Amino acid sequence: QKFEACRKSLRLVGLVASIDPDRDGVPESVVAAREAGIRVVMITGDYLKTAIAIARNVNILQAQDDEKLSALDCAGLRPDGTYLSHEKMDLLTSS
Repeated sequence: QKFEACRKSLRLVGLVASIDPDRDGVPESVVAAREAGIRVVMITGDYLKTAIAIARNVNILQAQDDEKLSALDCAGLRPDGTYLSHEKMDLLTSS
């Protein structure tokens, strides 16, 4: 009720978006690392969909990668409230 008066006669006047571009050389470095046999991973505090988009832009996730298997948020590391065992973590992170 307290904000009822504030919600009347509202008009959308615009939208704002921003992007933090990839650093120069990152996509090429990821490809070079892969070619050298290095498995590249990204750990970020970004929202999962944002992290997936970034990972695709810098070649960490490739077209053939399944997002459901290749990307997860922190909740996936503790599905029942406790962190995965070392064995399950190793299985999750193995290539």
